[in-house]
Amino acid sequence: MALWLQGLRRFVDGEAAAPVRGPGASERAAPAPRAPVQPTQRARSNFDAQADAVEVLRRAAHTDAETGLPNRRYFIARLSSALGDAGAGGRGLLLLRVLQLDGLATRVGDESAGRMLAVTADLLLAYPQRVPGAFAGRLNRSDFALCLPAGGVAEETAATLLRALRATPAAAAGAAELVVGGVDGLRGESVSRALAAADQALAQAESAGPFCIEIHRADDNEVEPLGERAWRVRIDEALHEGRSSLAEFPVLGRDGRLLHLECPLRVQLDVGGPFVEARRWLPMAARGRLMPRVDLTALELALSAIGRDAQPRAVHVSAASLATAGFVGEVQRRLEAAPAASRLLSIEVADGISLDRALPRLREAAAAWRRHGVRLGVEHAGASMRGLSRLAGIGLDHVKIESRFVRGATSEAAVREFATGLVDLLHGMRLQAVAEGIADQADLQALWALGFDAATGPAVRQAV
Repeated sequence: MALWLQGLRRFVDGEAAAPVRGPGASERAAPAPRAPVQPTQRARSNFDAQADAVEVLRRAAHTDAETGLPNRRYFIARLSSALGDAGAGGRGLLLLRVLQLDGLATRVGDESAGRMLAVTADLLLAYPQRVPGAFAGRLNRSDFALCLPAGGVAEETAATLLRALRATPAAAAGAAELVVGGVDGLRGESVSRALAAADQALAQAESAGPFCIEIHRADDNEVEPLGERAWRVRIDEALHEGRSSLAEFPVLGRDGRLLHLECPLRVQLDVGGPFVEARRWLPMAARGRLMPRVDLTALELALSAIGRDAQPRAVHVSAASLATAGFVGEVQRRLEAAPAASRLLSIEVADGISLDRALPRLREAAAAWRRHGVRLGVEHAGASMRGLSRLAGIGLDHVKIESRFVRGATSEAAVREFATGLVDLLHGMRLQAVAEGIADQADLQALWALGFDAATGPAVRQAV
């Protein structure tokens, strides 16, 4: 094609071949400039055909064939340029993930799953048309990206995107699940750091459940953004070297008695550094398939602490760990080794779509672990009443209701009515109702009056 292009240019310029200089040619005066030769109609047609062929090559090189969005390589190159623009203000970067895309195709068919991807792409393509300086791309089969030209709008944009996507038929029918993570206020960061920070937020959104949003600030440097492999290495080393500890937060009953100490695991990511709370690293541990090790570490620390002071404690076990072959037995062996401490231990699993898939294993675990006196609970519940009803008869003792569902119990009649119905439902299932993360003393008193059996949060800690 290169030779053909050279010949075409010579044809348009009116040259049959390059001129040959004879002896002394350099001493002769240069010829007068010729007037440009207008290309013939045939030449114009050849140019058009050439342009179309090059456009096909451009699309193949820079565009995702399935969605029409810029592909990963092109998006990252443009992001690098945008972040390196010293004159630009802060930027935002959003990552959107369609969860379990292969499962979506199985449930609704390849065609419907394709339409979901097409709608996602259309929404993202619309932003650059309406917002100068914005640009989007597809990073891989299930992940999309949107760079925003200004800081301070990432969360609002993410919420708008998610609302629009939830209205699509596949999402509205409950087949498609999406999450958005991002970082706001980017100024001069490298592409790798910006993507790592956004990916960390995406992991936290994914951990929180379908249709969740997690936006971080670029200047929040409590934990340096890292790649997935680096996270796995740091967490794995911390667990292997014993650089982990349990935090302790009291869960009190209406009578002021201690139900248990809630004990989330913290790890020391850097030798000599601080012990970092779980929300900062737990999603990346889940990504790295480290949850069984994480949960067994927390269990061992709790049993050891109970053996020292005989205080009841509760630890978290992930649905991913429950679904791992052999995990239920690993827990049981540790319970058998500490029979007295096991009778003061509670094990909790987070509510959500992941728990739905792990319910058979939770039933198996309840049968095995309760023989050792362990109490079982579900935490972060309240999003679905039908979801709560599926817990009947499994062998649980309590359900912890997320604070956002009961906040405002003092002032909002609708919240009080909901809380009353919720307590009646749980008590009818012979489960204790526990309110999570209650910050307002007046709300705490209102929840006691409505029948909640226990609570945790700042308001509770003030009363201790």
